Amino acid sequence: MPRVVQYRVHGLPPDRLERVHQQFAALAAAREWRGDAPWLASARSTAIFETEFFRHQRDAEGESLAAAGFIKLAGDELDALILTLFVRDLSSEYGVRTVLRDEDNPIAKLRYLEFRHGRLPSGNSLEEMFARRPVIKKVMGQAIMFYPPSHRLNTMTPSGPEEWGYGMQGLRAFAPTLLEAEREALKILRGWRRLGNR
Repeated sequence: MPRVVQYRVHGLPPDRLERVHQQFAALAAAREWRGDAPWLASARSTAIFETEFFRHQRDAEGESLAAAGFIKLAGDELDALILTLFVRDLSSEYGVRTVLRDEDNPIAKLRYLEFRHGRLPSGNSLEEMFARRPVIKKVMGQAIMFYPPSHRLNTMTPSGPEEWGYGMQGLRAFAPTLLEAEREALKILRGWRRLGNR
């Protein structure tokens, strides 16, 4: 059974829903997802599935629910991480409460995340939770390691303090966002494959 990650947006003004739908569409198109691409259901949805899904979620969670969705993962931890950062950024940008439920996450503290104004209820940042371990993505048999900005390896480098590190086959580099780090790492990997390196 595939791992399912659910996300919710609470307290978003109705006039902002269209922009949030556009942001989800842009996220879905920004990269190749191994599992489902992110989507969003709200009072603005017109398709039957999205309309009924949102109605059931709002009945269960109350009138403060502005939008909801879920994705099925196909074994890619990076899909879950990118979605988590995106949901956190929505909370920060709009000053609303967002919730991410990932009940099958192997890391217990990441199974339920709630953000208010982009921060966890404790006041900590999400990156503080990620500081201890890299995220590993396996592509074409090659492991690519992604290091969050607060990871100890990133704190000893000349890169900016908010950059994501990535590494493979002894190469380490940095990018401003996780999406850019993934994009650059995949370009490098494809280049190595074309040169005949494995």
